Amino acid sequence: MSADSEEKKLLRQKMKEMRAGDQARARRDAALCERFFGMPLVGEKRSFFIYRSFGSEADTLRISERLVSAGKEVYFPRVEGREMVAVRWVGQAFVKNRYGILEPQGEAYAGQPEVCVLPLLAADKSLYRLGYGGGFYDRYLSDKEKTYKIGLCYDYQLVERVAREAHDIPLDALVTDERVLIRRVN
Repeated sequence: MSADSEEKKLLRQKMKEMRAGDQARARRDAALCERFFGMPLVGEKRSFFIYRSFGSEADTLRISERLVSAGKEVYFPRVEGREMVAVRWVGQAFVKNRYGILEPQGEAYAGQPEVCVLPLLAADKSLYRLGYGGGFYDRYLSDKEKTYKIGLCYDYQLVERVAREAHDIPLDALVTDERVLIRRVN
């Protein structure tokens, strides 16, 4: 195992433990949601590809419901083999995948969403993220240069530096419960 791999493994474990022990998640989720909707870009864009929060991840249900009620198109990910596809959510049921994550039923979307909201375990101030290690989002976004990439996390998940590899795609913005960091404006 390379030094970077060991470093990533340890950071993933630490962040999962910190999130699991967080007693202020409801307050943090509410603040994160308000910061997200405070971004001018959110009002300007119409299509959002957003993860369905799982376990102790920052809550996306409140965000996705608010996007839908604002008339936005909302897409959720579905894993198909080693790839991920976007499926428009119009209120249909979700089913658990092999990882226990809820996924939407329905046709895969062939277009390119304007905004992609990504899950993460940690991020740094250069806006590189540490995901879960499957590479699904990096593969999905590899041909979607125009899609604006926003990471969501709690502020304590912001670290000095995340180990990165050549294929890692940086975020355009990071929204936490305490701040918004922007690398690329719309």
